[in-house]
Amino acid sequence: MMPEQAIRQPFGVTTFGSTIIRVDPDIASIHFAVSRTESHPKESFRVVREASKKVADFLQHTNFKKETSSSRISLSQAWEHIGGTRKFVGYAARAAFHTMLFDLDQLENLLVGLVDSGVNEISDVNFQTRRLKELRAEARRKSVEAAVAKAENYCLAARVKLGGVVHIEDVNPDIADSLSRGYMGHAMNQNIMINMLESDDSEELQAFDPGGISISAAVLMSFNIANE
Repeated sequence: MMPEQAIRQPFGVTTFGSTIIRVDPDIASIHFAVSRTESHPKESFRVVREASKKVADFLQHTNFKKETSSSRISLSQAWEHIGGTRKFVGYAARAAFHTMLFDLDQLENLLVGLVDSGVNEISDVNFQTRRLKELRAEARRKSVEAAVAKAENYCLAARVKLGGVVHIEDVNPDIADSLSRGYMGHAMNQNIMINMLESDDSEELQAFDPGGISISAAVLMSFNIANE
């Protein structure tokens, strides 16, 4: 049985291009909170307010290059499950903080200081870069270059000449990040099905850096075949 034709109206060459740029982070984003549970809401608010002040004092008196924001104190009922039954244990007050640290060498000292000052929830620590916009633009350009090179290679093998670009379609970078697992996409304007797209990452094979940042971009391009 012949496979179903993917391109309903053949017109030229369609290729997919992608790039992954790997860089060292220069920002740490830390989400943390102070929470306390007491039998009465008023007491919960009081102890969280006092604990939050200690955390704020610690942050104010450190010399780390950073920016911090905080939320208002929230309140919720606290329950626990004991022996299959749900038991009310009090009222939980919580104040959330978010710090952007610009000196990564101080991350360990910051986290230790936060815990020592009363923080009992560190929900997320992730690394970012201030060059994201610049690097994303570079990745997009390299993705186009990869798609063009792939189209030229196909045309060389087929002994035809590559024509002009007739379609450029941006692919979500989140999809590009998952291409190694395979992706089924659809080019809306040309009704082209793409199966198991693979990354065109051209960097040399290297050990994965768990502290590094991967910035991806991907593009779908279509070209005419030039008339000789």
